[in-house]
Amino acid sequence: MSIKKFFYEDNHFLEYNDYNSSFSKALILLPGTFGTIKQNELAEFYKEKNIRLLVVSRVGYGNSTYKQLENYLEYANILIRLFDFLKLDNFSLFGISAGALHCYCLDTLISKRIENIFIYSGMAAINEKEVIQCYGNYEQIKRFYEFFAKQSEKENGEFMFNFYNEIFDEEFKKSDRYKDTIANDKKALGQEVKLQSKDWGFTIKDVSSKVYMYHAKDDKEVPFQAVEKTVEILKNSSLKLVEKGGHFNRPSFYKFNEFIASKL
Repeated sequence: MSIKKFFYEDNHFLEYNDYNSSFSKALILLPGTFGTIKQNELAEFYKEKNIRLLVVSRVGYGNSTYKQLENYLEYANILIRLFDFLKLDNFSLFGISAGALHCYCLDTLISKRIENIFIYSGMAAINEKEVIQCYGNYEQIKRFYEFFAKQSEKENGEFMFNFYNEIFDEEFKKSDRYKDTIANDKKALGQEVKLQSKDWGFTIKDVSSKVYMYHAKDDKEVPFQAVEKTVEILKNSSLKLVEKGGHFNRPSFYKFNEFIASKL
């Protein structure tokens, strides 16, 4: 399936991939901070399950045009316009890492259209004090987000790029995830962390859809204690907590997708 463009206003568009669009059951994937809409392998997996997979770009990722956003709600409302355009009335959401927050935001706006929310290695609700205090280096994390809130999107993007560039191997740097994330002079990457540090425009206490979460205890990005506290705040959620797997592990990722397919 070729990449498509959704123009939500003059000269501004989001890229998206609409895989297996002939199927009635639909799953919408919102990737993590380092993410791409190019999910051909995952689409083949869901094709065998007779499931439609829609993967939508962040604002400014890949070839999508960059626009400065006020908060999560602004992006969510663009997504809703895309869903309306595609005549998607009922669907499930699948959030990976920071994509979890975008799923929660959508649910506060259109919960009646959402059947279930699935979260893999999801970001915790760091805007809740009892959650961010679960981070072992709480004071440092708090200062980081205060820093992101004051800096520009471009400055944040450069910071994130320099930080992660020392961690990522050369193979990852050749991937679509990497290239699509640092597009638009890294401003989109910087905007993602800035949205996390600002007022979100919603609270996860208002999420009403069923949330299924998968997380590993050895996840270095998101402490499982913070995820457990997030689960307590969500009204209707369950957490599968495993010992090993880190922030991403291919076998566990596809095992979770098997679970998702069984619920659709």
